[in-house]
Amino acid sequence: MNIYYDSEKECWYTASTVHYFFGTSQKTLSISNPHPNHAAFPIVKNGNKIGPLIGIMVARNKHNKLIGNGALFKRLLKQLQQHSGGIIIIFPPENLQKDTLTGFTYCSNQNKWLKAITPLPDVVYNRVPFRKTEKQEGFQKAVSFLKEKEIPFFNSSFVNKWELHELFSEHPLLNEHIPKTSLLEEKENFVEFFLTHNNIYLKPVEGFKGKNIYRIRLENDHSICVSTTEGTAFFSTLEELWNQYHQEWLQKKYLIQEEIDGALYNGRRFDFRLLVTFDENRYVLTGVGVRQSHQQDVTTHIPSGGKLLAYREVQQKEHDLFFERLVNHCGDILSKKYGFIGEFSIDACVDKNGHYYLFEINAKPMLFDEEEIEEKRCQQLIKLFYTLTNFPFKHNSNEITHPK
Repeated sequence: MNIYYDSEKECWYTASTVHYFFGTSQKTLSISNPHPNHAAFPIVKNGNKIGPLIGIMVARNKHNKLIGNGALFKRLLKQLQQHSGGIIIIFPPENLQKDTLTGFTYCSNQNKWLKAITPLPDVVYNRVPFRKTEKQEGFQKAVSFLKEKEIPFFNSSFVNKWELHELFSEHPLLNEHIPKTSLLEEKENFVEFFLTHNNIYLKPVEGFKGKNIYRIRLENDHSICVSTTEGTAFFSTLEELWNQYHQEWLQKKYLIQEEIDGALYNGRRFDFRLLVTFDENRYVLTGVGVRQSHQQDVTTHIPSGGKLLAYREVQQKEHDLFFERLVNHCGDILSKKYGFIGEFSIDACVDKNGHYYLFEINAKPMLFDEEEIEEKRCQQLIKLFYTLTNFPFKHNSNEITHPK
């Protein structure tokens, strides 16, 4: 069945004579004949409740406009409505009120975004794109409010790289797959780490998309080469290098990490990007992307000039077995630390000796360039939305069943 939204009256209604309610409100919908100009939304019934009503939390930019992954949200909403039904409302933290929520929803039959007022949602998916937003009072109040109302809220925050390192270091299975890592605190521990490993990386504790990463190598002539995605510089001494960069490194908080001698494909190193989602009480591998260094050799991230490879080009049975063993352990540990995690991505690699390394985890996975992975991702998220809101989920016959 459909429900309808009247933008002028800011009112939801149904043509059914049965009294239905949606969201966390117990207030029944108005009953009226549908108007051709009103937005129509297919929904699912669960007794007298209809929905699900899914909130996606985003943020405002400096121009006071909502900012988030619009392509993902539109794809999710279209698939949701094509599957069985439901409504997605996009909103910033400060728009949560006592009984209502103001945000934007995408109407497929009108092919546009509409401003709408809804009851409080059945579930909230955190896609706030900025760490600074999550540290603000508005976000913290919203999280407390959702907890008080017992509204499921998943992927509650970004993951700090140093916290993650300490967390995984305590786990016997994962500890052996973590590169040697230290928190950069002063010149002495930087010098000691470099002299021990010679080839190292410096990564911002709260970095993203491979930005502001430094690779530092000791050359055969004893000079020191510092490479970023922007270019390369050489230094004669560690003192000279430290004086050049230490203010930025100490101000932003950096990790120091040994460089892994990664396996090569066609002469260039590659990394794995694993997408993981929660499905039926465990974490499952949803897709494997492969990124290869191309325009520069510091990082394999696509925005920094990395190249996309199909997983089948490098796939091995050993890789598959490692991923299968890895993903559920990571998900369980993350959820115990940060609250329920519905999806996350893992950056990993295999070295030239066949040993696997786990670099980092992202609780706000970027879009994957692989169309089939994004398709499966949306299917898994929609299934999760239904599960968390107790609405019946029907499997579509055309769903992708295996990661590509």
